[in-house]
Amino acid sequence: EIVKQVCWDFAKGGVPNIWADPKLAARKLELQQGAMYNLLHMALLGGYEGAATVENFWDWANPPAEGDAGRNFETLLLNLIDEANYASGECGLISPDTLDLALQTGLFQAPHVTVIDRRYELTGACRTRVVDGMCRCYEFDGIPVESEFERVDLVRTRFPWYFDKSISRADDAQISMHEDAEEEHIDEEAIQRYRQAVGITGRISDRVLVVDFGSTYTKIGIFDPQDESFSLNYTPTTVDDIRIGLADGMGVLDECRKAGNGTGSYDWGPLQRVMDEFAVRLPCSSAKGGLKMVTVALSRQESGFAAEVAALTAGAKLVGTYDGQLSPEQARRVFTQDQPEIVLIAGGTDDGGDSQNALHNARLLAEAAKYATYTDYGVPFIYAGNQDVRAQVERIFRDNGVDYRMAPNVMPEINDFHIEVVNEAIRELFQTVIIRGKGFDVVEEYMDAPFIPTPRACFRGVQLLAHGYGSEEGLGNILALDIGGATTDFYSMVRDNPLYLYPGEDRRKKVKRTILKTPNTPLAYRRVEGKYGLSYNAENLKELPQFQNGNLRARLSDYVAARFPDYRPGNDQLSQFADLGGRLEINLDRYLSWISANPHHNAVGPVENSARSYLAREIMAVATAKHVGRVDETDTYFLQYGVNFFNQQTTVLLIGGTIYHKCRYQEPGYLEDLRLIASGVLYDPKEPLVLRPEGDVLMDASYLVSIVGGLYGRLEPERALRVMKRELQALRSEQQPDSLERSLA
Repeated sequence: EIVKQVCWDFAKGGVPNIWADPKLAARKLELQQGAMYNLLHMALLGGYEGAATVENFWDWANPPAEGDAGRNFETLLLNLIDEANYASGECGLISPDTLDLALQTGLFQAPHVTVIDRRYELTGACRTRVVDGMCRCYEFDGIPVESEFERVDLVRTRFPWYFDKSISRADDAQISMHEDAEEEHIDEEAIQRYRQAVGITGRISDRVLVVDFGSTYTKIGIFDPQDESFSLNYTPTTVDDIRIGLADGMGVLDECRKAGNGTGSYDWGPLQRVMDEFAVRLPCSSAKGGLKMVTVALSRQESGFAAEVAALTAGAKLVGTYDGQLSPEQARRVFTQDQPEIVLIAGGTDDGGDSQNALHNARLLAEAAKYATYTDYGVPFIYAGNQDVRAQVERIFRDNGVDYRMAPNVMPEINDFHIEVVNEAIRELFQTVIIRGKGFDVVEEYMDAPFIPTPRACFRGVQLLAHGYGSEEGLGNILALDIGGATTDFYSMVRDNPLYLYPGEDRRKKVKRTILKTPNTPLAYRRVEGKYGLSYNAENLKELPQFQNGNLRARLSDYVAARFPDYRPGNDQLSQFADLGGRLEINLDRYLSWISANPHHNAVGPVENSARSYLAREIMAVATAKHVGRVDETDTYFLQYGVNFFNQQTTVLLIGGTIYHKCRYQEPGYLEDLRLIASGVLYDPKEPLVLRPEGDVLMDASYLVSIVGGLYGRLEPERALRVMKRELQALRSEQQPDSLERSLA
């Protein structure tokens, strides 16, 4: 309106003095105040600690001529740029990182810009319109506002940790993890229920059998409560009939063969006889690929995250994850390529959330289930999505003749995750349909409890070891890694998530605030590094950047050469991949391919053992870098994501076949091999922002954690804990070998 009036007056030949217009003068002052209010908040983002505050801003919000006690626009700006008002001694107002945060939080706006990077989506969240001839903001991120000051206040209220140094925990994720009290927390009531299910009434006095049927080996543990002794038999698994490995480990396989009268069949009477000698018999299994699952959700970050956590904590191996609406080709691929044993469908909040996605995916997957020709029993479905369409989804499953379980919503509200509602359905299916489909039901008659997935048993054992029970104290915080031939499992069991404390001497870094960006991240969880293992999946290490740029090959070659300077390629297994032309070179490309093609060929001799241990260290480093917490450093803050193991006492627990074999056979150099492997889990000064632990290292050399802690520990936890604490072997904390230091340099 002002512009139109000016143009009209100008057309008539007069030039009015518009600056004298009180309406324009008021708007000019408002714009100045709004700009300074933004600058004050940007200074607070940059660590400003001077005299100006949000509370006294209006004392400064005047032109110089009207300043009160020297407080005005000019003195405010001088105060904001004064380096003495910043703990770092540098003006954070002009920092690139501060500008970046101003864009990410939406403090600075560009409402007419199309934002592609989601980190900056709030930059375009302001909506404007002309009011009384002036452009004004009327909405920010969908919330009505009356002025620029109200908009900035909304930004500060939404991200208070950046503007108030007394606040150190962000809550922009607002994730609420609900734990399953019965399964995740061992108490007397849960123990009594389990003892009743197994048929135990009093204290166990006779021997206990605990068995883990693995894909490669069957681990048979025998525990004698009389003297609390434990022994382990380690026999190959015959996946076609797991009774063979069980009978072999129990020492009656030949007797079962002879009883078959040379017909090639077996008489399992001798196995039944020896199994009857035990008071309790408890099984777990990861054979035939473990429990393979596919999750399908609405979005990867929300319902997809909830579905994955539910599957992993139940002990599953994820063979596929999908989000959004599936295409018919994707639905077929789930059964023709991924070949899961359970399909979990999630997505959509209750009471009005998205429903079309769940209905669409349920229909396509149910219709495509006919392509699951790899199983005689079909693939069961679990629905844990929007409950508004529960009846419709159930009708889709029923009309297509698929087995299904209906569960409550794994995410009934945005970022409110109910993991336990799915765990029970997964466990029930594993103990019935899946066990039957794998042929494991042939040994169930010898057992007193249903099968559970081995990773689930391990999770329980780690929990018991960490928390303790009754008069038997636990070890406290634990980070456990189980490195296998195909995958590497990561277990976290800690009670707290402290803020990162910078350990160095740099004064500018010491004064930086740490803001925990993920305050509700789970403290007890399992993650799976599904691509990297030491045998079947060794070849996948070629996907790592350090392999592709030659760094891993050079470090491995340097390490082996430094540790074994007299090594010369000869007739040993490693020699076909080693070349000594001036300096030792290991053809890592060919070596990794050979390991994957020959997964049952163990390393031979100390030199190859050291090379395999170096690869194990690399896998450990990759797994921990991905699954421990990390810190992003800005000019003003340390932004912490995930769990900080570095600034709290945490015991590292190493599990798996590699650890078992090295501790059992104790070949020359095995302790240095073990220290090398452990170095991939421990804090590395060369990666200071990866929050690995610095604590003691224990080794599970007898698979105690899963079969004693996770199985027997559900019956007599104090006794199981006492045995674990006695049998776990400590890895002495010695200085890192010089050969490793040189290879990592």
